[in-house]
Amino acid sequence: MNGKIKILIADDHPLLTAGLKLAIENWEDFTLTGVASNGKEAVELCEKDVPDIVLLDMQMPVQSGAEAAAIIKKRFPETHLVALTTFYDAETVDSALKAGCDGFLLKTLAPDRLRASIYSILNGMSVIDGEAMEQLRKRETAHLKVDFSEREIETLGYICGGMSNKEIAERLKLQPGTVKNMISMMLNKTFCVSRADLARYAVEHHLVGKSG
Repeated sequence: MNGKIKILIADDHPLLTAGLKLAIENWEDFTLTGVASNGKEAVELCEKDVPDIVLLDMQMPVQSGAEAAAIIKKRFPETHLVALTTFYDAETVDSALKAGCDGFLLKTLAPDRLRASIYSILNGMSVIDGEAMEQLRKRETAHLKVDFSEREIETLGYICGGMSNKEIAERLKLQPGTVKNMISMMLNKTFCVSRADLARYAVEHHLVGKSG
């Protein structure tokens, strides 16, 4: 890319835009083309001076970030779009990505991390915040049907009861290592990341109390 990277900010929070402007002004390889306070203004500013990248808040008046992103992507396909937001629920992430955003980042991101993420996006990568990805994962697996054996369901009940691997092993008359392996297998097939997560899964899917 020749010359400075042109960047546009679209956000209706003056304090945040002031901080972003200050950060971008300190990035010698970037130039700020404008600041929009809603999605409609963002589209209009893109028409005046097409930016290389647009930082979009998802919740804005007049026209949302997702609505603006869809229009900008259609009219200026070479422009890269980054959702920069406070909210990272699955619906917000999904709407941003479906609208054509190349990245989904949180406003808590440090300026140097934001700059590095922007460069990754300009180089063709999709950059999505880890917490946002976790929300998508949870939604995708919320209705996932997983088959459990009777012993696994019994184990889930004990996990929900707060029992340790040793206590569960004594109840099932198994070695603690066997119980540990069984729980690891259940974590893998439910995409859960911890025993607490597995317990929540069991409760949400009404698996507790089916056996034993």
